[in-house]
Amino acid sequence: MTRRRGQGEGTIRHRTDGRWEGRIDLGWAGGKHHARSLYGKTRQEVVLRLRQLQQQLDEGQPAFDQRTTVAQHLESWFQAAESRLRASTIVRYRNLIRHQILPALGQLRLVQLQPADVVGAMARWQAEGLSPRSVAQARAVLRAALGDAVRWGLVPQNAAQLASPPRIPRPEPRLIAPAEAERVVAAMSGAPQLQRLVVLSLHAGLRRGELLGLTWRAVDKENRELHVTRELLRLNGAYQLPEPKSRTSQRTLPLTSQAALVLEEERLAQAEARRLAGSRWHEPIPGLCFTSTTGAPRNPDTVTHQFRSAIIRAGLPDMHLHVLRKGFGGLMLASGVDLATVSALLGHSSVALTASTYAGVMPSLKRDAARRLERFLQPSP
Repeated sequence: MTRRRGQGEGTIRHRTDGRWEGRIDLGWAGGKHHARSLYGKTRQEVVLRLRQLQQQLDEGQPAFDQRTTVAQHLESWFQAAESRLRASTIVRYRNLIRHQILPALGQLRLVQLQPADVVGAMARWQAEGLSPRSVAQARAVLRAALGDAVRWGLVPQNAAQLASPPRIPRPEPRLIAPAEAERVVAAMSGAPQLQRLVVLSLHAGLRRGELLGLTWRAVDKENRELHVTRELLRLNGAYQLPEPKSRTSQRTLPLTSQAALVLEEERLAQAEARRLAGSRWHEPIPGLCFTSTTGAPRNPDTVTHQFRSAIIRAGLPDMHLHVLRKGFGGLMLASGVDLATVSALLGHSSVALTASTYAGVMPSLKRDAARRLERFLQPSP
């Protein structure tokens, strides 16, 4: 039986998460309808808070907290959100909050934040050299935090949602020709382990975290397969091995002869490193394929830096390690592998994402396929 609410109680309901929510109508202002929600562990707690709020309104006080800053809200929001976020998302959100959102908007009062403030912050980030994609990601984090602030009755509007994100140009993926791939591999000759990582990336299309998070248990020598089930992440200075970011990222890949060879070379090199290290050998994460000379995980950022330094020393065009993964997909498509298979090999969330990623190069690949078909069907003289 629904209990009749008392005067000044507003609307009260028992939520599925166990909390009680009280909602009070604030009327129309600025062409929008406004309301505020208050939460508590018990119904009586919510009733008391709603009555206090109603008294403030009757006395002409503002309906929303005028003291809380954007920084204070982000701190409490992030603490509450961490439990439902993936480890990789936590790292990305924390960096965006710390280095972009707080310096630009943290000192502002939450209730006074306007879309123009968010637009100005995005312009500032772009002027400082942040990529359009990173600017859009920072806005998305702020939008999520403000969305909860609206639902919790802390602010009347989501200023980030009302601020249009920057246009993100879609970069055309590089197609690495076999000859260029050979030059990239040769450029790593001074660092054997890095060279093996590069070969494996070119032959399997793995993400950086997937490469460095490979374990020997994931290598099936008998069936010549590689099981991608984990990725290496560094969170708060400590390494973790969570599952990849999406279900499709967990996949089984066939091992080419070259990929199987470099993995076996790495196995032998690791056994020798273990022997030389002796008591200094320590594996914080047991069973990783690629480790330091004392068994520690490889720092992903260090690997990227070493790769780019080797590329520049060799006089090759500057590129990020991720280009090898994009190049793998392009080489697969160029060799005639169908789009759905390439999507599965890359661990994309959908074939549509793969088609969108390689949209700029698909016409040339189709023309090349037509020429090969024409040569194949051409009658012999």
